Amino acid sequence: MKKDFKIHHLNYQEENSEDHLLAIHSNIEAFQIAYFLNKYTNSTFKRGEDIDLNSKEACFHLFKWENPLIDIKTILFSNKYRHDLKQIKLNNNLLFDLPLRNEVYLFSEFKHIDFFIKSNHLETIQLLIKALNSWKALTIVYKVPSKILKPRMNLIFN
Repeated sequence: MKKDFKIHHLNYQEENSEDHLLAIHSNIEAFQIAYFLNKYTNSTFKRGEDIDLNSKEACFHLFKWENPLIDIKTILFSNKYRHDLKQIKLNNNLLFDLPLRNEVYLFSEFKHIDFFIKSNHLETIQLLIKALNSWKALTIVYKVPSKILKPRMNLIFN
């Protein structure tokens, strides 16, 4: 008995979902931004696992807001990590003992940016820009053009 096999062709197109990125300039902490957004928008940013760079001994704060029903993922993360270095007493004639500080950046080409918000939903980014621009504690908030970012792999968080 000979069996007839049918050939089925599947059309598969990979969805090209572009991530949108906000840049935030401010001296406040990441948890304060997350709290503000949770209070004045209908977001629910929760503390996620920090981004660790073991080679540079740096840890960047991360807050997540996910809506699995409509597949929206938004992440607030810091770009700067400051830590005090152990001070070696070389000169005791100093008037003040100032700690030596080292700054590490997630995106070294954007040293002037303190925080980023990444989302796969443009309307969410627009809502967050509107809310953040009304807050006087932030210096400036703007959308970063995606073609400017070189290391796209740095934007992949689990």
